[in-house]
Amino acid sequence: MPLIKISSIRLNYEIDGNGLALVFINGLTMDVNGWYFQVSAFTERYKILRYDCRGQGQSDKPDMDYSQEVHANDLKDLMDKLGIKKAHIVGISNGGMIAQHFTLMYPEKVGGLVLVDTCSFIDTLLELIIKTWIRATEIGGSEFRYDMALPALFAESYIKDNIEAIQVMREINITNNPPKPIVNLAKSCLKHNINDRISEIKAPTLIIVGEEDILIPLKYSKILHEQIRGSKLVIIKDCGHVPPIEKPEEFNKIVLDFLKDHDRLLE
Repeated sequence: MPLIKISSIRLNYEIDGNGLALVFINGLTMDVNGWYFQVSAFTERYKILRYDCRGQGQSDKPDMDYSQEVHANDLKDLMDKLGIKKAHIVGISNGGMIAQHFTLMYPEKVGGLVLVDTCSFIDTLLELIIKTWIRATEIGGSEFRYDMALPALFAESYIKDNIEAIQVMREINITNNPPKPIVNLAKSCLKHNINDRISEIKAPTLIIVGEEDILIPLKYSKILHEQIRGSKLVIIKDCGHVPPIEKPEEFNKIVLDFLKDHDRLLE
């Protein structure tokens, strides 16, 4: 996996396929492998860019405030460095928050926008959950944080049927996410609030949410849908917070069908 220097940091990224550009933005503790089930499906039509945001995976992890604006600027610089003028953008959870900021800051660089299990602001309950994760990380490290978070990440049926896969994901997640960067990422996530600006998004927008998402439940996606004019809301049944992993075939078809209708924006 190559590293590329942008401004003062190095970002880990992967490019696969050819064609029009499509960017996947990770959730809070994901890395590029979190989109593993999307690679073969999307590279048949697109050149896809997966990358680790600063503080994540194999990218640099400076001790600083990882604000959504900082992440958005990183993506802009990364796209410029790689010669990508405009792309479809898919962001999940914290990556969906970054995608919202990026679309507002750099609308000329966005074709279609896909927001997955995310929100336009951090409400009281979500704030308490994130603060619990921060405290768990400070007390028990990345292992305790992952175990605290797990019940809110996946649907119950997925957890029952995929214990071994979850254990593998746990080990990778712990290895790639030392405590300090995770605390910095989570604290910055708490500041996310663009609910008063979300209606300014003009890009064609698809909003996807797992019906059983405990962490960022359906009500947040409904708010996005109400605020973004012309947006489409899709609810995936028997699915929690991570549709690209829990329901990859269904997720891929929904996203592909949507993006195909807006490829002309990238041509």
